[in-house]
Amino acid sequence: MTVIFKKIILLNIVFLYFSSTAQNVNGHWFGTGTVEYRGTNNHYLTELVLRQSGKKITGELNYYFKDTFFVTPIQGIYDAVSRTLTLKEFELVHFMAANAKDGITVNMTGKFLLHASRTESDLKGSFTSDEAHRYTTPPINFILKKSNDTLPFVLTQDTIETVKEFQTNAIKKEISRRKDIVREINVNSSTINLEFYDNGEIDYDSVSVFQNDKLILPKSMLSYDALKLSIQLDKNLEYNDITMFANNVGSIPPNTAVLILYDGKKRYEIQMSSDFEKSATIRLKKNKIKN
Repeated sequence: MTVIFKKIILLNIVFLYFSSTAQNVNGHWFGTGTVEYRGTNNHYLTELVLRQSGKKITGELNYYFKDTFFVTPIQGIYDAVSRTLTLKEFELVHFMAANAKDGITVNMTGKFLLHASRTESDLKGSFTSDEAHRYTTPPINFILKKSNDTLPFVLTQDTIETVKEFQTNAIKKEISRRKDIVREINVNSSTINLEFYDNGEIDYDSVSVFQNDKLILPKSMLSYDALKLSIQLDKNLEYNDITMFANNVGSIPPNTAVLILYDGKKRYEIQMSSDFEKSATIRLKKNKIKN
């Protein structure tokens, strides 16, 4: 077999792979929904289970919100040409609900764009509310990663405990690595906004983010588009640590990112570098208000 013929076969395989990926969103997709609203740290730990038949999509939206687990049937359409997934209207617990079980719900729709590569696939998009709640319900933004080795969630206490166990194990791994304090910042605001970007060439770095050893962003891939978080500082602590945990080191080790931190109108740009031995950490201290 000639070298040219081998290359032709390889190109055909790659083409078939991407063609099939573009046509199909079947499977389990995981991620965290971040509310596009300053001053809240309510997030939606989410699994999207999709079953595709032609363009038609059915499945379930499983999400974990304020220690309560929800399962919501969904329907939608997938356009393979534009790689766009559109979810029809469904109910979601409002992000400001004081009680997850008895809290108000709003009608939402979803729109996502499929990004596929040889190593990873993700659905990037948002849930948006109906017209009646447009000004009281901001968009909820997601980057959902595909997993091919998961089973559907079942709404039981065991399911909730499994999610908690996942979070606990992630925390244990994070604690086992040395914290590398890359910067200490005195801040004025109680609400801090964070944006994580890949530093340089996109090489499939994935990170999790912790605040005071508590998971606030599960595994997410860094890219030119920001991973955005809005956090509330714990006023009972002397300082708050924000830690970037490396889930992998990408194709160009170590795992590097640029963190843009907003303290009110103040903006800080911080280089973060994590690997399997240390986790880049910034330490935030709240300035005391002078009388």
